[in-house]
Amino acid sequence: MATSLLKRGENAIVIFTYGKYFRKMKDGSGSTGNWVIDAGRKCSKVVIYNRTHRGNEVYVAKRKAVMPSKKEAGRFVIQLNEIEYFGCTYFNWPQFSGSRNPIRYFSIASQARGRRRTMDNGMNLALLPIAD
Repeated sequence: MATSLLKRGENAIVIFTYGKYFRKMKDGSGSTGNWVIDAGRKCSKVVIYNRTHRGNEVYVAKRKAVMPSKKEAGRFVIQLNEIEYFGCTYFNWPQFSGSRNPIRYFSIASQARGRRRTMDNGMNLALLPIAD
């Protein structure tokens, strides 16, 4: 699941894309857009679930800025820093995000409210490298 990519106290926007507007530069910067999102919502991380012909690739990045889209009114482009390829997952989008919506927000509390329960039902994010 997408939440397994977050540490305590972190929050993230998780995005499903086919990669049409996802850009990753050699220096680790890039962008993804045109999304209907809450531009004012605080998110330190961006998790990108990119469905390609090779599989479901997962990237993790830091959010640099949110800019209005030049192509579509009411939508936004998310500027990224430190984009890192995390791996490839066999989970489909609803299993990965817990929703059919292509945008999902997550936050993990900074302090535990008691003993943390562990799930032993195979819901860990099983990532495998892409075979070339």
